[in-house]
Amino acid sequence: MITQNLHMHSTWDDGKNSIEEMILASKAAGLTSVGVSLHAPMPVATDWACPMEKIPAYVAEVRALQQKYAGEIDVYLGIEWDVTAQELDLTMYDYVIGSVHHVPAEGFPGVDSNPETTEKYIREQYAGDADAAAEAYFGELKKVAARPEAKIVGHLDLITKFDEIGHFFNPESPRYRKAALAAMEKLIAAGKIFEVNTGAISRGYRTTPYPSKELLGKLHEMGAKVTVSADAHHVTGVTCAFDLAEKMVKDAGFEEIWVLQGKEFVPVKI
Repeated sequence: MITQNLHMHSTWDDGKNSIEEMILASKAAGLTSVGVSLHAPMPVATDWACPMEKIPAYVAEVRALQQKYAGEIDVYLGIEWDVTAQELDLTMYDYVIGSVHHVPAEGFPGVDSNPETTEKYIREQYAGDADAAAEAYFGELKKVAARPEAKIVGHLDLITKFDEIGHFFNPESPRYRKAALAAMEKLIAAGKIFEVNTGAISRGYRTTPYPSKELLGKLHEMGAKVTVSADAHHVTGVTCAFDLAEKMVKDAGFEEIWVLQGKEFVPVKI
């Protein structure tokens, strides 16, 4: 049984519940440790990232809850840092997830906003060439490799979030595959841990986690490290589809996942 989730959000960003409510739900679900992963401040106004001026209060609240629940459940202070986020001291956090939520195109379009936005940015910013959009996205994801504080790679193929609703990308395309594998190779060389992320399942967009079964198999072939996370935005999702994620990890050939224990990530047999 997976007993840690390091990817969850609260009302400090785009989550629906308070940090304490998320912690209590995690404890009730049988988790022994959790991490709160605030969306880092972005350079443009968003409805999902935390403003810079609120960071000190966020840090103080998590640290206080760490103390309050010590001995009951381990609570870690985390942040989900985007490669285009505002400059921020990442050393103050217990761990950092490195993610990409936008493609580098006019208007800063979000890759996980909604199906309509996905269709629009592929059509307008990439002239209908979904492979070009994928190349841009995975090119941005490579930048996580250069940030040593970011130990975890968030939702590897996030651009496919809406592909069970509308078919936008072709993961079997040689160009798509080449871009994904190039990013994976660079991130593995930097020692990053890839999360198997069930967040889109809890929000009704997917029936399987990120990354795809094919990419997860390639990660195993390439010697990558993996972990499992819920990317929970509501108390009902703190362990969403963890049984499915664990099965996928095992089916891909992995015999261990990496978990945070104190100040270090360590492998744990599954």
